[in-house]
Amino acid sequence: MESFEANSVMLRLRHLRENLEKLDREFGRLAVNAQVAGQVQRAELDSVQTTIRSSLVASTTLWNALQEPIRKASPSVMTRELREQGSKPALRVQDSTPVAADSSTACTRPSPNSGKTATIESQGV
Repeated sequence: MESFEANSVMLRLRHLRENLEKLDREFGRLAVNAQVAGQVQRAELDSVQTTIRSSLVASTTLWNALQEPIRKASPSVMTRELREQGSKPALRVQDSTPVAADSSTACTRPSPNSGKTATIESQGV
């Protein structure tokens, strides 16, 4: 009877040891998987950060490139340039008829079949 109980205890201990070894191997795999997942996450984070930096550099470059054209297109700059051009002689199209005019602009349309193009002339703002 004691030998039967001893064998039973030994058998249980062997099963426990085998299960413990399986758990140890599985825990080792999980630890490696967690480490790999952490490395992948860091790599993805680095990739996202690089993409964000590249996007910021591109938008800053674009903004810097557009500042001068935007400044030149502002109403105050355009008005000043029109005033500066007001002292220069305006080009006129021969054989044209007035289309519209106000105190600062004259628009003309060429006579039909004249082969000329339409003009808009600033008379000084």
